[in-house]
Amino acid sequence: MIATFTFSDGLTVRRLGYGAMRLTGQPGNFGPYEDWEGGKALLRAAVEDGVQVIDTAHAYGPGWSETLIGEALVPYAETVLVASKGGIDKTGPTPADIHTDGRPGTLRRHVEESLRRLQVGQIDLYYLHRPDPNVPLSDSIGALEEARRRGEIARIGVSNVTLDQLQEAMRIAPIAAVQNRYDPANGGDEDVLTFTTENGIAFVPWGPLGANPMKPGSPFAGQADGTGLTVRQALRALLARAPNILPIPGTRSIGHLRENLAVLERPDR
Repeated sequence: MIATFTFSDGLTVRRLGYGAMRLTGQPGNFGPYEDWEGGKALLRAAVEDGVQVIDTAHAYGPGWSETLIGEALVPYAETVLVASKGGIDKTGPTPADIHTDGRPGTLRRHVEESLRRLQVGQIDLYYLHRPDPNVPLSDSIGALEEARRRGEIARIGVSNVTLDQLQEAMRIAPIAAVQNRYDPANGGDEDVLTFTTENGIAFVPWGPLGANPMKPGSPFAGQADGTGLTVRQALRALLARAPNILPIPGTRSIGHLRENLAVLERPDR
């Protein structure tokens, strides 16, 4: 199993990253994380243990996940790639309380706010969080391309896209990564995955362990009868599926974080 992925610009990262959505308040990831110092300790432990891809978004909190990452990791290690996303506003405490806004002005504002919260001069990777049905995709991607040319972001990604939308985005700007739903039990966007694999684009599956991997009866619960998958088995399945898959499992436990990372060190366990 190949443990690293190389972007088209030559940057190489370890394939198993960390998703920071869970480091926000509850319920519904709304507000600041209740164990702020614990969250910073977890992020620092992740980097110390070799995590290079840290994934967050403007909508996580909203804003609090980016703020926590900035406080925890500045000054950033040269090996760390921080990815964030814009184009969605969190408006309330439930998962349904979101507002998609892909207007260029909104994306410019989100990029500026992400730069400030993350305490960086340039964001390593910035996604359009979701295409806005009320805004031409070309307008949204064009705004991110302008930010890239200004040096505010280094790489552009797209999330929750169809293959047609990905190909349209690629006609406007270089696309480094796609973040779509995918997990070993249910699969996902196979056509997008195949296309990204063939074209050297990172495929970052969100929900890589399913919606609730530890729920009894879930295919990831690791039932005693052996019919399910443990978290490690699920991560191995993703890493084996294609060489461009970069899972970003989230956790609030340093112990669980290290168990996840052991998949790269001991792929047979």
